[in-house]
Amino acid sequence: MNKEQNNIFENIKLFFKKNAKTFLFLIIFLCVCLIYNSNLQIINNLFNKGVILEYSVDKNAKLENLKIDEKLKELKINTYEIALNSNYSSIEKTLKIKIPLKINQKNKNKIDEISNEIFESYTNSKLNNVKTAGKTYSSPYNAFAIFLELLFISILIHYFVLLALIGAKTLNSNIKQGMVNFIQKQKEGFKNLIQKTKENGISYLIKKILFDETQDDKEPDYTKEIISTIVFVLVCVIIIRYFIGELRWIPSGSMRPTILERDRVFVEKLDFPKKEIKRGDILVFYPPEVRLSNSFMAIFSRLTGIFCKDMAFIKRTIGLPNEKFEVKYNEKTEEYTVFINDKPLDEPYINSNKFWTQCNEQMYCGPFIIPENNYFMMGDNRGNSQDSRIWGFLSKERIIGRANFMFFPIKRINLLKDDYFELSKQKINNKIEKDIYIINRY
Repeated sequence: MNKEQNNIFENIKLFFKKNAKTFLFLIIFLCVCLIYNSNLQIINNLFNKGVILEYSVDKNAKLENLKIDEKLKELKINTYEIALNSNYSSIEKTLKIKIPLKINQKNKNKIDEISNEIFESYTNSKLNNVKTAGKTYSSPYNAFAIFLELLFISILIHYFVLLALIGAKTLNSNIKQGMVNFIQKQKEGFKNLIQKTKENGISYLIKKILFDETQDDKEPDYTKEIISTIVFVLVCVIIIRYFIGELRWIPSGSMRPTILERDRVFVEKLDFPKKEIKRGDILVFYPPEVRLSNSFMAIFSRLTGIFCKDMAFIKRTIGLPNEKFEVKYNEKTEEYTVFINDKPLDEPYINSNKFWTQCNEQMYCGPFIIPENNYFMMGDNRGNSQDSRIWGFLSKERIIGRANFMFFPIKRINLLKDDYFELSKQKINNKIEKDIYIINRY
């Protein structure tokens, strides 16, 4: 082995030695992630999470009449909870069944079998709601909340491992002394800066901000550090907002029930890298009637989000470029339907098929062909949405990004990706009715 190879190995050993604590933490974090996200029955029972099926049944229904225990055992479900409660209306009762299943296509048939058993036991019963009992079984996972929990658990384990290796007294004293030294250094530096400014005038402070320190001035330059930090943060914010994504607050209910007023969403950028816009994507954009100023402050505000007054909309992509679009009204059913290329569009996400803003001659209800590089946007709340029916097509150049993650409020942290399952909803005249049911939205 030659000298150059020895130097390389020495550098590698030195690198791992200096970063031993970091690698230890990463290994612990990985192990915690693997254990926490595993689907062992022990963890299932410990956290008592799963799916909750809510049914409405007759007010005279009794829990003793239910023969669901045998069905659950047949489906190899040994841990479950069943409760029968009266509604406020006293007209019907609510039957809740909590089972340790993930909500996904694999378990859809099991949920259907449980529903069919309920329909056999209770006449004209109906499946009202399907929801997750907790984040362990949510699909997709409440990623952000779980990440924070895993990080906290890993830090605790990392701390106790260091306690075992180094010793409680040494570790605690090092942490305490480090914090004391940092705070003391900051206080002394700030006092020196104030004293120097009083002695030499405001020009000293300005020089400290604009120019480098002299050789005679060996005091820490905290003011310059603060300003450089602010500049660094602004640059990072601009880079993140321009290349990665940004956070947005929802002011209206035009996207109900998917997104509610005062929800917060993360909007990913579509240009870096280039991403295809698909039907159903929820986009944030500047509407055509909004004129964007090109002044320095306006551009700065859009890049940083500071004092940005430009109005942005959030709607769902319904029509794509070069497609034929038309809204039709059925007088018999009193329902509106969107037709794409003369075929009806299935829209299980909308608020209602009946309560729409009525089309008139001034509105864009079709039929027409959507121009190249343009999209037809509509809100899920069709009765209360200022969308393409009012202001026309959306140019691709005015799109800010795609909303793909809801991070507030905490109880609805979720990916903005609807899962649709065709579940048994009720049984009428010995016939099981099927319907598209959205799950895991709230």
